[in-house]
Amino acid sequence: MENVKASIDEGEKYNMGAWGYDENGWPSGFGDGRVNELGIEYQQKYLRMEVTSKPKETETTIRNIEHGGENLHFYYEVNEFYVDTLNAKVTDKFIEAIYEEYKLKLGEDFSRLKGFFTDEPQVSRNGIPWSFILPDEYKNAYNEDLLSVLPDLFLDTDTSMQTRFRFWHLVCELFADNFAKRIYEWCEKKRGTAYGSQGS
Repeated sequence: MENVKASIDEGEKYNMGAWGYDENGWPSGFGDGRVNELGIEYQQKYLRMEVTSKPKETETTIRNIEHGGENLHFYYEVNEFYVDTLNAKVTDKFIEAIYEEYKLKLGEDFSRLKGFFTDEPQVSRNGIPWSFILPDEYKNAYNEDLLSVLPDLFLDTDTSMQTRFRFWHLVCELFADNFAKRIYEWCEKKRGTAYGSQGS
């Protein structure tokens, strides 16, 4: 933080605004490992499906569904190196671990920061995203059980187009509201001491 303060001082000598980097590394959201180290709930997850001869139960099983004489085993895969950007609880922990830390450590100098640089936050790089909040959020949005229509996300059925539209629309809304908007609102709340967040 002493280096950050020195950068602010030096920048002002040349009429340059200083921006904080919201953590070490990218994509934004994991707080140099401080957020994802909190466990699976905080870590990025992907929805997977496999065809098995009979129902299968593992630590990551979501549901087994009989389809066309076969068993479809739905489960999630964890990327422990990144976070669940769909979950507001995770974003709040990120804000606490990074932004609040800057504010605490910089003190009066915090108001001299122009904002925070945010680097390529992501929902997915490796398939269909999954979050523990999705079943409840889907039910609240569409009054339908997401787990019962999971085959629609992988297979072409009479209802797959509707399910896929609903699912991806919900994912988009959750990312916008629970990650981007949440950070924006924190920055707006602190507007008297910093000027918001800038994406890459």
